[in-house]
Amino acid sequence: MTMGRRLVVVIVALSLAVPILRSALSSALVTRGDALFYMHDTRASDKYALALQLDRNNVTAADRYVFAAFISREPHELDRAIRVASAVLQADPDEAAVRMDRALCLQLLKRYPQAERDFEEVGRKLRDVRALAMAASDARLNGDTTKARQLLRAAAQLDPRYAPVRIALERNR
Repeated sequence: MTMGRRLVVVIVALSLAVPILRSALSSALVTRGDALFYMHDTRASDKYALALQLDRNNVTAADRYVFAAFISREPHELDRAIRVASAVLQADPDEAAVRMDRALCLQLLKRYPQAERDFEEVGRKLRDVRALAMAASDARLNGDTTKARQLLRAAAQLDPRYAPVRIALERNR
């Protein structure tokens, strides 16, 4: 086989392998990011971001990136994370973990109406008492006490023993 043919075979093989390698490399970067995250290393976000650059469909990388931003509490990181989460949710609106993390980031930025919508959606879809309680808290912060009571009652129907909801309902009477 001549050098030219070998080169063509290598190029074809690599071009066929790229989609598979891209996904595997993206997943490996998430694993590395997780190791860094657990060591409280701020480079974890960089690994998650790189994983997303390699594979925009890596929802795990997106979720980890958004959560790392929430933990960082840095406004510019939170803004970027909200954009990443919004892109994921535009492609797949049912990604509850990403929606919940986006709501947490929105809440830190005091964007309560948006956070309330995300928390409520997660709470109603997944029957998640905590998400509904957080939505109620944001509704109260928005000045909508009627909506806050509705959300608290919905949460109490799901789990009447959940103390934060019971306490909030007693406080709102």
